Amino acid sequence: MTTPEHESPAVESYVRLKALGMHLKAHGFTIDYVAGGLVVRNMTSTARSCCGAQAVSGDTITCRPHEDDEGRYWYFTSWQQPIAESERITDALVMIKGYLGAPA
Repeated sequence: MTTPEHESPAVESYVRLKALGMHLKAHGFTIDYVAGGLVVRNMTSTARSCCGAQAVSGDTITCRPHEDDEGRYWYFTSWQQPIAESERITDALVMIKGYLGAPA
């Protein structure tokens, strides 16, 4: 997916996050679009908090050019770790399932 000269980085990021969001939703994740990102939640997580209450696994994914990859668009975690190049949605999905767990 190349970036047309007339599209802003914000529009390009939104389009790529929208595509990822559709895939995540199809795999059972709950998604919400927020300014500059995509909130992804695994509502069926079996994680427990320190007091024993069941917790929800979630993260806010962003999409932006990766300086270490010639400016190609990548998905990033909320703690700024690269997930996968935005052209590789399946790889991103696998990585997100890896750290948030797969919804039941």
